[in-house]
Amino acid sequence: MLVVFSFLLGINTYAQHSNFTGSDHWKTQRGELLFGIGISNFLGDLGGLDKTGTHYSPVDIEWNTTRPSGHFGYRRRLASWLATTSTFQYAVLKGDDAYTNDPFRRNRNLSFRTHLFELSQRLEILIFRDEHYGARYDIPDLKGDKNRNTLVYLFSGISFLGYIPQGNLDGGWTNLRPLNTEGQGLPDAVEPYKFVSFGIPFGIGFKYGFDRVWRMSFELSYTQTFTDYLDDVGGEYYDNDAIRAAYGTTAAYFADPSDGTFKTWTAEGELRGDANHNDGYMFFNISIIRNLSDKSTKKLKWRYRF
Repeated sequence: MLVVFSFLLGINTYAQHSNFTGSDHWKTQRGELLFGIGISNFLGDLGGLDKTGTHYSPVDIEWNTTRPSGHFGYRRRLASWLATTSTFQYAVLKGDDAYTNDPFRRNRNLSFRTHLFELSQRLEILIFRDEHYGARYDIPDLKGDKNRNTLVYLFSGISFLGYIPQGNLDGGWTNLRPLNTEGQGLPDAVEPYKFVSFGIPFGIGFKYGFDRVWRMSFELSYTQTFTDYLDDVGGEYYDNDAIRAAYGTTAAYFADPSDGTFKTWTAEGELRGDANHNDGYMFFNISIIRNLSDKSTKKLKWRYRF
């Protein structure tokens, strides 16, 4: 009789904790640790499709230049409909005029890769929520409702980013910023650009929970930056002979690697890039998420053992 009573007591205790959670369920997931991988794609002056670039749009994406990325971060739930996330992300951005048949870009013949380091802080607005818990453990002959933790959210915020644009020469990568490829530092040239900048990310995310502890999310985002030099290309061509005399033959090559078919197109004062639009990039990220706030799992395990 004592054994039966103890078993029934355990079942009753478990059932009490397997009922659907109330509207304050979000409080059990205030803190979350996330980490994952993704892919990046550059939207700027270099590369793109066989036409003039369409700014602030994925229409100009060149899929051949898609590169990997990785990230980790911390999410804090502020309310049932609101959260904030701090994230650090590393990515490689790439662009290459060789991938397009646009005459201007093909003749320009510029290419690059950039190491991007991004620290972002954003707000998330939850536009759809289906959150409650049913049975936590699979007990024979005990039926319960399934866990549900499904969210759809929109987000935006601010990003602080550092970047290192590089060019390829004879199979090796060379940092482009010190070469002053647009005549930076010479008379009447543009000012040297900084290696840090800011951006405004915005996007949409979907999060699915496996149980009270582990979740997975998928996010698509676009970041509009405040720099036009993620690809080392911003404005006009500078006198290439002057660049060679001041900074050397390597700088002169990266300033104008065209084959000379249309010499007037790359002459001093001609457009090298579009100075009226800053660069941007896109991320598609997959994250594994660990809930740090739910303290009920251990209690349920001990009650079940009892």
